[in-house]
Amino acid sequence: MDILEKLQKELPGLPKKLALAARYALDTPDRIALNSMRSAAAEVGVTSTTMLRLARQMGFDSYDDFKACFQDKLLTTGFGARAGALRHQNASDTSRTTLTQEMLAASTDNLAGTLNEANLQHLSRVARLMREAPAVYLVGSGSLFWLASIMKTTGSMILPNLRLVGTEFAVAAEGLSQVTGQDVVIGFGVNPCATRTIEAMRFVRARGAHVVAMTDRPSSPLTEHAEFTFCAGTQSPHYYPSITAMMALVEMMLATVVAEGGAIELDRIKALEAHRKASASYCEY
Repeated sequence: MDILEKLQKELPGLPKKLALAARYALDTPDRIALNSMRSAAAEVGVTSTTMLRLARQMGFDSYDDFKACFQDKLLTTGFGARAGALRHQNASDTSRTTLTQEMLAASTDNLAGTLNEANLQHLSRVARLMREAPAVYLVGSGSLFWLASIMKTTGSMILPNLRLVGTEFAVAAEGLSQVTGQDVVIGFGVNPCATRTIEAMRFVRARGAHVVAMTDRPSSPLTEHAEFTFCAGTQSPHYYPSITAMMALVEMMLATVVAEGGAIELDRIKALEAHRKASASYCEY
């Protein structure tokens, strides 16, 4: 049963304070999803213990599990609701630092969750494939195109085989027409995931390429077509999913290429640095 339906069903039989908390959750599910338990309790006019009791009344072991249900629902309603909740939170918090502290805490949690065993095990295997592949294609759509672009720019210092599937291709498969079974294709996507990227992953998997998904959860549609999946936490009070942990994954992947590679990667970096100094294109400080 949907969490809102369950709250509605249980509401008539709840004690007064629990009923107040339940009505708040029904009327403002976005604030439950984005605010802390303490902030929610303050708005309702009850204690944090009451909010925890409500969560347990609804069958959850912790308030975090209760809150996660609302976060999942909010993800399906689009960014508008999240932006509205963020604005309300900023206006209602008594401390100006609350929002920034929660965002920093969320980023820290996302980074910690990204350093999981599955991600670390796959890094070495993918790094080896990237070094050996004739071409490594990077596919990012919409707001994640910049992340693919950063990986191309910084990664090209050590991997001349990187190829960015640019936005000039409305259908990403057009930029992947030369993919072979020896190539690697890395797709970036978070919920909601761009169909352009999903279709690209499907296309290259059918070609037999090594497909790598850089995404936010195991249930992402990108994982269906991926040989390797890297999941990075994206939870944040921000109105858009946090990309901090995914950026860290990109950095870890490129660092692994260098750490487990040979002298050729180091020689490429040295040659690039020498060229930059000779051209005076950058000012060091």
